[in-house]
Amino acid sequence: MKNAKRRTGTLLVALALLGSGGLLTLTAGLGAAKDQGDDKQRADILSIDELKRFGPLTQPPVVFLHDKHTAALGKQAKFYGKECGTCHLSSKDGTMYLAFRRDDAPASADTIKNTYHDNCIKCHMDMSAAGQKSGPSDVQCKGCHNGTPDVSSNWQPITVDKRLHFRHAATQEKAENKCGACHHVYDEAAGKTVAAPAPEKVPGACVYCHTGSGSNVPGRKPEKIRSLRLAAHGECVTCHRAVAASGGKDVPTGPSTCAGCHGPLDQKAIAETSLKKVPADADLRIKRGQPDFAMIRPAAADKPVIGADGKPVTAYGMSPVPFNHKYHEAKSETCVSCHHAALTSCAAKCHTVPGAKDGGFVTLEAAMHKVEAPQSCAGCHAALQKKPECAGCHASMKKGVGDKAQCGSCHVVPTEGLDKAVAEFMGRNDKEAAAMAPALAEKLLAGKRQATATFAADDIPETVTIGSLAKDYEPSVLPHRKIVQSMVAGMKDSKLAGAFHATDAAVCQGCHHNSPASKTPPRCGNCHPAASGTAASPRPALRAAYHNQCMGCHTAMGIDGKVVDKAPGAKPVPKATDCAGCHAEKKK
Repeated sequence: MKNAKRRTGTLLVALALLGSGGLLTLTAGLGAAKDQGDDKQRADILSIDELKRFGPLTQPPVVFLHDKHTAALGKQAKFYGKECGTCHLSSKDGTMYLAFRRDDAPASADTIKNTYHDNCIKCHMDMSAAGQKSGPSDVQCKGCHNGTPDVSSNWQPITVDKRLHFRHAATQEKAENKCGACHHVYDEAAGKTVAAPAPEKVPGACVYCHTGSGSNVPGRKPEKIRSLRLAAHGECVTCHRAVAASGGKDVPTGPSTCAGCHGPLDQKAIAETSLKKVPADADLRIKRGQPDFAMIRPAAADKPVIGADGKPVTAYGMSPVPFNHKYHEAKSETCVSCHHAALTSCAAKCHTVPGAKDGGFVTLEAAMHKVEAPQSCAGCHAALQKKPECAGCHASMKKGVGDKAQCGSCHVVPTEGLDKAVAEFMGRNDKEAAAMAPALAEKLLAGKRQATATFAADDIPETVTIGSLAKDYEPSVLPHRKIVQSMVAGMKDSKLAGAFHATDAAVCQGCHHNSPASKTPPRCGNCHPAASGTAASPRPALRAAYHNQCMGCHTAMGIDGKVVDKAPGAKPVPKATDCAGCHAEKKK
């Protein structure tokens, strides 16, 4: 492998779109496969069905357990001595091809079929002749072409997160160009890929060029660039094995097996190892010249927007959005979490105000507000609302950007003193606006609420007695103040919550959902009738409203029947099915 010692390095967030949450496992030595034995859940299940692209298959696909075969070869190293090289060829620079006994170039149906039959069957027969346990022979077609696997897959997608990137980069600290150890760019003049010359020249994640099927580079044909699967496996596995081979069996390196990267237990192990290996104060930010702060300019409006003082605020439909880029980086596992197609400004080429072909004609407004898209602002925020500490209120709320009162949480209306600077920014061309943006955004964000707060403790009733429907049960005494303060404490470290709970009454709206925000909201019975069908609008009756709100919150937060109060002797939150847990049964 070319520059084997250099290429231990960084994969950045290169595999992030293979999935989220998965991690590589760093092991020692060659990363030899451990046979998963009779496990019915495996990460190494491959289906050999390449001939289906030429027409209907005459035999069922072959269910192939990759790690099982690799483990068998490892045990027979004296007999074969090649391990991966027994089945996989390599290029002149040492990069391993993933195709069986050939390179990764397209091949004819006869070539593929003969390659498998000539090599697989011969291997089985040679091992049998040598007295070794082996697989089916040439007269046992159904032995391989069974089509009915008795195993199921527990394969997990893999993400190279910032901690794993940090660990890879640390091995390249003395390298002249540590980013270039893995990241390359295409040199048009030379007609080949070369190491990326500097961090700011790194194109970003591998998936930006190596898509699921091939090229994502304008002007280059897909068949000229390896798919993401071929690129990732060919480069990473080859590098892991080369490093191990160059440093002896005990040198730390990455895995070269399916389960080593995609097995749930191995992924859990690397997550735990990364937490131990990476210093708590380590700077995990991947620096490539990105700004700490940015500004997002909305579309121009037909008429000026008039402020509360009756004066024009801006000639644009909405105020601009100041964005703390550095803070959001720290909250994301990879850059691809947001920059899913390229490491450029969302509006630079893809998501323009009117929409563009490169962005699938998804407008800038839709790209920021589409709640179904995990890369959008609204989509990411909606996902965070599913966290237990948030779900109690948000599970029953409508998702998306529907309440115009919330627009100001992102679209900051400038205070006096900054209004002229914002107006100037909005009127500048793109290049001039980009130069102004970081300083202006930082100033605008400095005036925003950073943490969730609510009314003073004395203004929050300590308890609320719910007894208007009491008949078979005693009134329910709600520990109102403790609930409110617990909710605020759960959000104390979230700037997102601070920005969106922009007033002291915002937290109250979780329960008092349709009443005006106030320190003294009206009673639930003012809107919900005691008897069903007596309301002017189709609202649930009062009993149903109480049960839906209280039990729905406990269920969404995952605290139903659990002890959440850390005070000594604290009792568990009553289960939804435990009526007497909230209101004691009346004595007869």
